[in-house]
Formats: sequence, C-alpha cells, structure tokens
Amino acid sequence: MKRILTPFQWIYNIWTVFNFTWLMLVCVPLVSLAIIINDKIGGRFGFFLLRIWAKVFSGLSFIFYKVEGLDNLEKDKAYIFAANHRSYLDAPALVIGIPEQSRALGKVEILKYPVFGIMFRYIGITVDRTNPESRRTSLELVKKKLLSGINIMIFPEGTMNTTSNTLLPFKEGAFRLAIETGGSIVPVAIHNAGKILPRGTAQLRAGVITVEIGKPISAENMTLQDMNKLKEKTRDTMKEMLEKRQG
Repeated sequence: MKRILTPFQWIYNIWTVFNFTWLMLVCVPLVSLAIIINDKIGGRFGFFLLRIWAKVFSGLSFIFYKVEGLDNLEKDKAYIFAANHRSYLDAPALVIGIPEQSRALGKVEILKYPVFGIMFRYIGITVDRTNPESRRTSLELVKKKLLSGINIMIFPEGTMNTTSNTLLPFKEGAFRLAIETGGSIVPVAIHNAGKILPRGTAQLRAGVITVEIGKPISAENMTLQDMNKLKEKTRDTMKEMLEKRQG
C-alpha cells in the first residue's frame, strides 16, 4: 500500500522542487557559457558553480554531505570515479565529493529531463547504449577529456539500483576506458542517499549523505584481456565499502 503524504511532506517537497528549479535556471546559462568558452578553464569555473548549486540546494533542503577518503587522491591527477547509484541525490553527492572538475557519463535519456537536461549537454557526455556508433563516439570523447586532465564520473551499474542487491552487475565502459588510457578507477560508495530519496517515491527527507572515496585501482599496463579482472576488483571493493556501513 502506498503511503499517503502528510501536509508537512507536501510542503517540504514543493519547497525542494522550487529551490531545485530556480537554482538550475540561474546556473544553467552560467555553467553552459563557461564551458562553451573554454572546456578546461571554463569547465573549472562551471564545476565550481555546480558545487555551489549542489550545496545551496541541499542546504535549503536540510540535506548535508560528509566526504571521506580525499587523502587517497593525488593532486592534479585525473581519475575515473565509479559510484553506486540508488538515488537522484547521487549526482549532487558526487559534485560535492569530487574535489576537481569532472564530466559525467550518462544515458541519452537524461537530455529529456526539464532544465537539468539542457545543462547536461555541457557538463556531461551522453551515450545511447542501443547504438554501437554512439558508444564508440562517447568513449572517444570521454577518453579525450580524461587525457586532458578532466575527471570522469560514471555509475558503472548503468541504471539506478532499485533491488535488494548491494550492487547490480557492472557495464564495461569505465573499465575499457581505464585500460585504454592507462588511468585509474576510484571506487566511490555513496551512503544513505537511497534512504533520503528512494527512486519512485516522493518521500524525500532530511539527512546526511556520506561520500566515501576509496583507493585508486590502477589500470596501467593492463590489456583488454584484464578488463573483467579490473571490473570485478572494483565491484568487490565498492561492495565491501557499502556493506561495511550496513552491518
């Protein structure tokens, strides 16, 4: 049976949607323009604005973030951040948790989202997984960003996890990218976002989301034959990080 929303919950939800919308309307043109002018330098400013958006939106909604493990990262080195995905709040969690500018890899359907879809054209890279040519083009673009010193954010499950399993099976994209660039995968565990805003519900609530950044897993000197090994090592690490907090 679906739970009936209380008047307070309705007011809280309307307040949250209002803040999300006006903040996006302010940020979209500024972030987009900065990245259009200069992908890397402008992108740094654009990502700074995104962090402000995420912090202001979350603060007004009484949602706060705790970031752990930043000492695992080397300064001025680009990484592929692979995170679990249980909530729409995972996106602002990553924006707040990752210290340097990043580009997100997401499904082409994101472009259909009101307001946010417009900005994602500039802050993200979309891929149509049903189209082999789209997958190849997106992979090459992601590789170019990574080699230019821009971080990449990926949800390797490929979709939001609504099951009772800790993680869904991982797609290959992030790991192929790491091997082809000789880069490093950083496992990220986002804790509590799925409880604060589960998918398919309007039961948004206040709370604290923890972004746990693990130790980088290097793909240097690996070949595509090592892809499954890299994928499983990353998945096992993320699963351990998530289940340690659940126990």
